[in-house]
Amino acid sequence: MKKTLALLLALCMVLMSCVALADDTEVAYDTYTYHAYTTSLGNCWNPHTWETNAEDAVNSYITSPFVSMQILDSENGVYQWTYEMAESVTDVTADHQDDLTKYPVTLQEGKTAEDTTEGFVFEIKLNEKACWENGEPITADTYIESMKLLLAPEMKNYRANLYYAGESAVAGGAEFYFQGDIAYLPIGMATSDYLANGSVDDLYIDCWGFWGAEGYVDAEGNEVPQYVSVSDEVAYSADGAGDDEFSGKGLYDEYFAPGAPYESYAADYVCNTQAYEDNVDYDATVGCYKVDDYTIRYVNATYIDFNYFLTSLTSTWLVYEPLYTAGLDTSGSLVTTDYCTSKETTMAYGPYRIESLQEGKQIVYVQNENWYGYEKQEDGSLLSITPYEVDGEQIQRYQTTSVVVDVMDNAAAKQAFLKGELTSWTPEADDLLTYATSDQLYKVDETYTMSFFFNTNLDMLKAMDESKGNTNSVVLSNYTFRRAMSLAIDRAEYVTATEGYKPAYAIMNNLYFYDVYNDPTSSYRNSDEAMEAIVNLYEVEYGEGTPYATLRDAYLSINGYNLTEAKELFTQACTELVADGLYTEGDPIHVRIGWAKGALQASDTKVVEILNKQLNTALEGTGFGAIELEPIGNINNRYDAVPAGEYAIGYGAWGGAAFYPFRNFQVYCDPEQYSINEAADWDPTTETLTISIDGEDVTMTWQAWSRAMIGSGPYSAADFETKLHITAVMEEEYLKKFYRIPLAGTTSCELLAYQVSYYTEDYNIMYGFGGLELMSYNYTDAEWAEYVAEEGGVLSYE
Repeated sequence: MKKTLALLLALCMVLMSCVALADDTEVAYDTYTYHAYTTSLGNCWNPHTWETNAEDAVNSYITSPFVSMQILDSENGVYQWTYEMAESVTDVTADHQDDLTKYPVTLQEGKTAEDTTEGFVFEIKLNEKACWENGEPITADTYIESMKLLLAPEMKNYRANLYYAGESAVAGGAEFYFQGDIAYLPIGMATSDYLANGSVDDLYIDCWGFWGAEGYVDAEGNEVPQYVSVSDEVAYSADGAGDDEFSGKGLYDEYFAPGAPYESYAADYVCNTQAYEDNVDYDATVGCYKVDDYTIRYVNATYIDFNYFLTSLTSTWLVYEPLYTAGLDTSGSLVTTDYCTSKETTMAYGPYRIESLQEGKQIVYVQNENWYGYEKQEDGSLLSITPYEVDGEQIQRYQTTSVVVDVMDNAAAKQAFLKGELTSWTPEADDLLTYATSDQLYKVDETYTMSFFFNTNLDMLKAMDESKGNTNSVVLSNYTFRRAMSLAIDRAEYVTATEGYKPAYAIMNNLYFYDVYNDPTSSYRNSDEAMEAIVNLYEVEYGEGTPYATLRDAYLSINGYNLTEAKELFTQACTELVADGLYTEGDPIHVRIGWAKGALQASDTKVVEILNKQLNTALEGTGFGAIELEPIGNINNRYDAVPAGEYAIGYGAWGGAAFYPFRNFQVYCDPEQYSINEAADWDPTTETLTISIDGEDVTMTWQAWSRAMIGSGPYSAADFETKLHITAVMEEEYLKKFYRIPLAGTTSCELLAYQVSYYTEDYNIMYGFGGLELMSYNYTDAEWAEYVAEEGGVLSYE
């Protein structure tokens, strides 16, 4: 029977078996080694600066969170919060309302400090057994000093953005982090709208962001700064000769001024400034402070639900100050540290520590004997028993004694897995067909929805047809053409060339829950509001006199594919485009797609072959010539390259925030928080949407609606029925623009070796299958080596 599973181990990894520790030290007890592979090792896993999944994967072994989620009742899919670095977390807002005036918080609309009793001040009792791998205790002071380093204004740590902005930002974090700075903030609108209330003299252009101009110089060799005043007349060029006009004034007038062809881009790349006060005192400003040696309080900058605050505590900001400060480098414009860039500069406080590291080749983790969860046994082994009950009993956790991660490509990993040298392996699209019915195949949905996103700006499409390798990509400016394109794609066939993806017809899939902490069945996608949105999008009728008796019947009938309607719409689009003088009937269409950051894989080519076949089938007899989509790989940032006019179509995904879908539309609507992939198409800071709330029409910009249900937004404290209604209307109306066409939901697949077993076969989004923590071994390392030898050195998983 085929299994479905959450890969709770890092997605970039697949985890291998030996009879001794990594340094070949003989031991008196049985060992259990998980062998993994990755295409690359992280370079820096400093919790203040890490950037890639490979870097964060290191932290998943060597750190412990304040809290985590684990199985309570596997049969019924019930989860529980479990405490790790924290012993308890309590909302103490009602008892500490003075913190709401002492620290810079934004209260909910209509509220005062005196009538705010929850959602801002949280007391965290710390685990008094917690210590570093060298045995030094971790106390409240450790957390406060680590927070000071995280927010240090002279360092501008990348991961500080989680603490000075967003739902779980600490009060005063931004004021401390940006102290003495002039922050450059995108104006979030077309310049013509901005200038109604502002001055052009206050504006700057983000030259690095829009033109990729980092490293450009003037004739004297001076590099162009990231932000150039629109009044700056200094000429820069890529070669330093100064023969390209690259001046702030010239660029603004040509591109972003009112009426200029790229004025809509001003929302993301034209900035004004905000000055922050200097000499900000941490203790007086930042709401993260010590109560006693093992208690801290955290004051949130905006309202946050208790369960969502707990979710923010599934990691910590801890660093080991002696190593952190010893590695400081003050030679540059910003202070940096080499903390967590090698074994020697790393200090663990999780269940594992780094035993050895060969850069670019291998990293080995072994059990951390000073982790609070282990008890040393008479034979020298380390045993950990859950401090909570799983299915009514306490069980062993972290049976894995060591983890070995080797760098290899997928082809080498496949051979190693079949020889018993890897504990798991991620099959590619072709291999999935071979192992589709294997009992050892684990497959789990992810929150990411792969989509086409478009640049529909007519002037930019014309430019791409002239100089970017496209032919007649101007057809994408036509709404009817894009709608027909969506209906022409048979997603069920499309996903056969992917690595196990599933067809998608909407922005969010079945992994999004609107009240998961109280109701594990509260799927957004299965709510009436969300189903109605997609039924309306595809114009499916239901009820008496129709083929579908109920809303759910109508929703389940949708597959996103309608060849007949697609042909009709393509015919209509051709007529419209010819009438507008944009297209000559019968001419071929060639569109380059910004497809991937890395090199194209065989599966990418197969996917595009299927799409080209399907689109050309739909185009036959409509007046259009043949179409060819060309995928392009090795693009540093395709999400910015599409709105910048490099590509007419991009292929990519948004995902995350599975437990709070009401904030999802910020990624499409809030350029102050995210880089909008469709920035060439529309301006969500000025375009409005009207939604009926309790019988009253409410009109706001799309940006305002995307913020309305989070933080201190006007509907942040509304009931779920209201939030579902708002979110569903936004999903429907956004998809109806066809600036983005959903194609498939991503999945993670792995084959698991016979050596190990997950705790449960019943997947739950809250805890997966129990992960590495509850994984058990069917063979010791020695027994596994013997088993593989008995099988002739080659294992079968078909």
